[in-house]
Parts: sequence; structure tokens; C-alpha cells
Amino acid sequence: MQQASDAISELDLNAYVDDQLDDWQRLRVEEYLSHQPDAAARVMQDLHLKRELRLCFARAPEPNSAQRAAGLSLSRALKRDERLRRVVRLVPVGALLLAGWLANEGLGPLSVGKVVASQPPHPVVAAAISAREASMIRLPMRSQPQIHELDRDELRASTGILLPRFDSNWSIRDAQVFPSPQGPGIEIVFDAGSLGRLNHFAVRSGDFAVTLPHVEQHGARNVAWFQIGETAHVLIAEHGDRDELLKIAEDLSSTLY
Repeated sequence: MQQASDAISELDLNAYVDDQLDDWQRLRVEEYLSHQPDAAARVMQDLHLKRELRLCFARAPEPNSAQRAAGLSLSRALKRDERLRRVVRLVPVGALLLAGWLANEGLGPLSVGKVVASQPPHPVVAAAISAREASMIRLPMRSQPQIHELDRDELRASTGILLPRFDSNWSIRDAQVFPSPQGPGIEIVFDAGSLGRLNHFAVRSGDFAVTLPHVEQHGARNVAWFQIGETAHVLIAEHGDRDELLKIAEDLSSTLY
């Protein structure tokens, strides 16, 4: 009589792994494997690989109601934390704005009357205008070398001024350390697309303040400026409207936080 083990072929073992045998045939294969440890190990490895592949390609189960609620709660908490961080960053700015509003309305100890509403340019704006006028004289002069690359680390080490991250599409026409009443400032001239020639002037103002970006009209030019800490930044555009210049000033200021 032929032994059960002799009747089992490689095709039977493959069919066992692929679950293509009936119960009686599976019993015969399992009885054979109980006497053949090498074949049993190979079959177990094939079964393990088959299960791994099934799990890899299986669709992820749909989350239940409790999991959906937990995910929604986590998403709301993350958004709330982000809003809170933004508010905390703006607290010093809000305090300064409130103090300025109180002074302007005559409600605080530093109130300003209506008779002094017309003010000359802020000192850093006046310095920036002077730096721009000097750069406009320098640019056409062949005897005056121009700088087309910025060494931020060297400029910061020499002046203590941290420059913002400028638009990579702007081309640098010139960059110079410019003397001003506040001390050495950095005057950079860009070719800035639709804005035409754009001057950026940065200087340590001598006081600590946080001033949000805003635009002022000086002559025929729009001038945007802001201050973060001890450094004030002034932008003077050849072309472009107030909104475009204000947006650029806001973008630059955000790179300094």
C-alpha cells in the first residue's frame, strides 16, 4: 500500500498554500508535513509571505465614530494652538498700536494734539531717502564699483543688522554700507520686476520698538517701512501701488520672526 507521504507532490503543497484543497486533502498534506520538517518549514514560510502580501494590499479599515471624533478634536486643538501662538506673537505689536492710538486720540499721557498732525518724515525714512539719492548718483558712474552679491554674515558682523530674506527673483544692482544719523546702515538696490528699481535701507534706529509695515507718501514716491527690535527697514519703489509695496514689506518682515 502506498504511504500518504509518497502521494504528496509539490503541486499538492502549492495548492495547500493557495487554499485550493478540500478538508480531506488538507488533512493528508498536514499529516505528510508532520513527518517532513524541511517541507513544513518551507510551507510555513510561503504562508507567512502570502499573509504579508495580503496585508500590504488590503484597504485600510474605515475609522469608527469614536476615531473620527478623536481626529476632529485633535485637528481643532492644533488649529487653536496655532491661533494662540499667532496671538502671543502679536501681543507686543498690539500694545504698541494701542499706545499709539491713545496718544493720537489725546487719551494718554503722550497725547498729541491736532496742531502737530503734519509731521516730517521719520528719521530712518529721511535717512533712507538720502541713501537712495546717493545710490542713484552712484549707479551710472563707471568709476564706482557695484556689488551684485550679498554677504549677509559679513554685513551683520560689521553693522549688527539682520537682513530679511529677499525675493530670489530680484536682481541686486548694488549694495553699500551708508552712513546715517542713526549710524551705519545698509542700502541695497534691486531690479524688482513690476516695481522697477527698489531700494531697501536698513539701520539700527537706536531704540527698541515693533512697528507694523505701513506705507507713506513722500513726494512722488511710496515709502514702506517697519521696525522689529532695534532695526528699521525702509522700502522705496520706483513703480507699483501702495498695496503691492505694503504686501512686499509684510512678506519681508515675516522672515525676521
